[in-house]
Amino acid sequence: MGESDYLFEQFRVERGCLGYLVADPGTRQAALVDPEVEMVEQMLDSVFEHGLKAVYVIDTHTHADHFSGVREVRKKTIAKLVMHREAPASCVDVRVEDGDRLYLGDLSLKFLHTPGHAKDLVSVLLPGRILSADALLIGSCGRTDLPNGNAVRAYHTLYHTYRALPDDLLVFPGHDYEGRKHSVLGEEKATNPKMNFGGEEAFVRYMERENPETLTPVYQLADALKANMA
Repeated sequence: MGESDYLFEQFRVERGCLGYLVADPGTRQAALVDPEVEMVEQMLDSVFEHGLKAVYVIDTHTHADHFSGVREVRKKTIAKLVMHREAPASCVDVRVEDGDRLYLGDLSLKFLHTPGHAKDLVSVLLPGRILSADALLIGSCGRTDLPNGNAVRAYHTLYHTYRALPDDLLVFPGHDYEGRKHSVLGEEKATNPKMNFGGEEAFVRYMERENPETLTPVYQLADALKANMA
C-alpha cells in the first residue's frame, strides 16, 4: 500500500498545531492523530462526510503547549485512545511501545518511540509518510526544556532513529508556524540544522543552553499539562 492508497487529511489551527485523519478506504476505519481541542469539530465533520468510523484516536505525547482534544473525540465516538506506555494519562485504552503496529483494515500504523521533546513521544510511520509530531519539525525539532524533555534522548531520536529511515519519506510534523504542510526526510537530513551538529555533546549543549533563549514562553504550561495528563 502506497501513500496514494489511503485517505489522509491534515488539519491546522491558527497557532500552528497540526492534526491528522488517516483511514483505510476498504473498511472505512479511521484514526485521528493529535486532535488539538479547537480542531475536534472539524475532524469529526470530516469523519462523517467521508462515511468513516473512527476506531482510534492517537495522542503522540503528553502535550505541554496546548490542550489535547482526544478526550472529546473519545466521548463522541467509539475510538480507543492510543498513547505510549509511559504516558501518565489514566484514560488510555491502548498503550504502545517501540515497533508496535495497529491496523485500519490493511493499513498499517507503526509506532516508533522517539523521545526527547517528551519521554512518551511516538512517531507514526505510514506507507510513504511519517507523522513526526514534535520529534522532527520542518527545519528544526521540538524543544527539550519543558517537563519530561531530554536533549540526549532527542539526539538519539534524530541521529539514530530518524537517520535510519528512508530519505523519500514525507515528513508531516505536529507543528509548523509558517504554513508549510510537510517536508521530505532526505532534505531534513541534509539541511535541518538540528540534524547536522558535529556530535552529541554539541547538540545537547545547544538544546539545553542556547535553544530555550530563542523560544517564546509557554503560557498555559501548567494548565495544559494538568488537563492532558488526567
